[in-house]
Amino acid sequence: MQPRTATPADINELVRLRAVALDALGVDPGPAGAPWRDIARGWFADRVSGSRADCACLVVGGGPGEPLHAAGMAWVTYHLPGPRWPDGRRGYIDGMVTDAAARGQGHAGRIVAGLVDWLNGLGVHFVQLHASSAGASVYRAAGFAAARYPGMDLITTPGPGPRP
Repeated sequence: MQPRTATPADINELVRLRAVALDALGVDPGPAGAPWRDIARGWFADRVSGSRADCACLVVGGGPGEPLHAAGMAWVTYHLPGPRWPDGRRGYIDGMVTDAAARGQGHAGRIVAGLVDWLNGLGVHFVQLHASSAGASVYRAAGFAAARYPGMDLITTPGPGPRP
C-alpha cells in the first residue's frame, strides 16, 4: 500500500494515531475527550487543508470507513543561513506512527521516503527528526545517522503571566 496525502477526512484518524504514538512513548493520552485532542484536530486541519506549501502529511490506509494504518509529517523549518545551507531551510519529520496491527509491513519506511522526496522537491536537503528506539531502525534504513550535535530540551513551567 502506497502512502497518500492526508485530507481533512483523515483528521479524526490522525488524532487517534497521535494517541497511539503517545502511548507507545509511555505518555498516557488520556480519555477520548481529553482537551489536547480538540487542539490537535485544529492543528491537523491547518496542516492538511492544502493551504500550506511548507507542510506535508502522508498516510497509509484509511479508505472510506476504514482506519489509517500509519501516518507521518514533514515541514520546513527556518534557521540562520550558512555556507552549506545558504537559505537556512531544513526539513523536519515528525508524527511518525504505525498502528500496532499494521507494524512490520514497511508503511513507515514508505512514508519516510515520500516525505524526504517531498522535501528534496522543495530544494530542502538537510532533514532532521527525533527517533524513538522503536523507530530508529526505520530511519537508519532510510539513510539517517546520529545528529552531529546532541539535542537538548528545556521545559518551563507556565507562570502567572506578565508582571506589570
